[in-house]
Parts: sequence; structure tokens; C-alpha cells
Amino acid sequence: MEKQIRREEIYNGKVIHVVKDDVVLDDGTTSVREVVLHNGGVCIALKKDGKYFMVSQYRYSLGKQMLELPAGKIEKGEDPDDAILREVEEETGYKAEGIRKFGSIIPTCGYCSERIHLYYAEAGDRVGQHLDEDERIDLLTFTYDEIREKIRNGEIDDAKTIALMYYLQINGIEG
Repeated sequence: MEKQIRREEIYNGKVIHVVKDDVVLDDGTTSVREVVLHNGGVCIALKKDGKYFMVSQYRYSLGKQMLELPAGKIEKGEDPDDAILREVEEETGYKAEGIRKFGSIIPTCGYCSERIHLYYAEAGDRVGQHLDEDERIDLLTFTYDEIREKIRNGEIDDAKTIALMYYLQINGIEG
């Protein structure tokens, strides 16, 4: 176990909060930990007529277009179960029916506190997309097998999408 002895605030932004902590290790020595604090996120495999919704969007941090299952940030103090209902409507324009939570993943435990909660649902009533002001996404649909092939060939390399597709497989929810 490590114990924090000093914290330096580096940056506090809209999405992340970065700190540098001095810590004492179990043998009494000290070290530094740089940590990105994050409210977490949600991701959903939303199916309609045998196909899953996916979003294609440019990810500035990687400098490339990414193909991902619909996802979004949890607002400060927001419950993940409420966040997924909001995000699925914003990004896909559909209500989620029969929603099922699989748990969560920690994508980058070495330096970030982010936890992404994973869900599955069927698309219900169409309510229309309402994207964030700075959000530019294309909504696409693919079969389960098409998504698996895109993962296999490296076209999809988004960790939350890969993890959620695995959860579908081990829970017998495929096509």
C-alpha cells in the first residue's frame, strides 16, 4: 500500500484533473505518482434489427478517425446508470430498452482513475440525436460478425469497444 504525503495540482480541466503526488511506499522509501483523475465513462452495445450502432469520430489525441460503440463521459456526481441513458439518446437518437449492465473496465490503471461502465440494450423509440456542441460523429450500424472482423483486422482498436464485444460473447449475446 502506498500513502500520499503531498499533492501538487497540475491541471484542472473540463474532462480531466492532473495531480502529482509524493507517496511513501511500504518499505518507507518515497516516490512520485502522476495521476489523471477522471469522472469515468459509459459505453453501450445498442442493437436494432440485428445490427449494432457504432460511431465514427475524429479523436484529436490520436490524430485519427475512430470506430467505437456509443459512449460518453459521466458528469461529476452523475450515476453511471443515468449517464448511459443520456448518452445513448444523445449519440444514437434512440431510447434504450431492456438495458443490461455488465460491469466496468479500467482502461489505463497505471496513471488514470477512469472506470468505464459497460451496457447492452435494444433500441427502442426514436427520439432524435442531440449531440454536444463540439461533437462530430457519424452513426453507423454493423452486425456482430462485422464488428468482430473489424477488431480482428485492427480496424477497431478502441479498448472499451473490444471489451464490450467480449462481454457480449461470454454472455451469449451475439447476433
